[in-house]
Amino acid sequence: MTDAYERGDTDEATRQAVNAGPAVVEAGLTSAKLGTQLAAISAAPLVEARPELLPALATLAAGPDRRTAIPAAAAAKAIARDLSLRELPDDIALDDVTTWRALFDSIARNADHPIEARVLALDTVASLAIVLEPQAMGFDLQVALGDRDPAYRAAAVALVPRPTPAKVRAALAKAVLDDADPNVALGAAQALCGDDRAAALPLLGARGLDRVKKLVAKAPKRSTRDAARCLAR
Repeated sequence: MTDAYERGDTDEATRQAVNAGPAVVEAGLTSAKLGTQLAAISAAPLVEARPELLPALATLAAGPDRRTAIPAAAAAKAIARDLSLRELPDDIALDDVTTWRALFDSIARNADHPIEARVLALDTVASLAIVLEPQAMGFDLQVALGDRDPAYRAAAVALVPRPTPAKVRAALAKAVLDDADPNVALGAAQALCGDDRAAALPLLGARGLDRVKKLVAKAPKRSTRDAARCLAR
């Protein structure tokens, strides 16, 4: 699979890795050879028993090489999302999922990692939390909204489950009111106003509604539908 990847035939490399099975893919993830690692990463979301590859993917996602960190985080995201949509297999314990979630949470919260890897890791955290408890968020939204990178904050508000949990409304309202990035503020307004306008209005107040109005006016209509509910009369 390494030879196929290095000559640019990624489809063939992935096919070979998938056919070889999860043990070979896991060995590839820990290889010292970049081409082997990348081939294994591309195959990881497709092999049998793929959730078992999450620890090895976390190691790569937390590593210093962007060439492997970002695709490893993307592969983990795909595996976690797939796992969240299925009944948990009998050979995977909840303690395993808890451990995996913690691994990716540490990546997501570490500002020293590339923002692309952090955002993907946060998505993985959210998906694994759903496996443990449906409707769970898996991370502290208030803490996430205090992050210095607006891309991370925007990713956090985009991951708020629907219907929006009552316990995160105050944090969302604060983001609408005070976040310097309009994309973050609009995403927070979408999450806050989409399900319960009556609960959102007192938290926003006149200043918050004024900002929502300005945000909605500047953004495409398709991306403001929920936020605009707070402006309805």
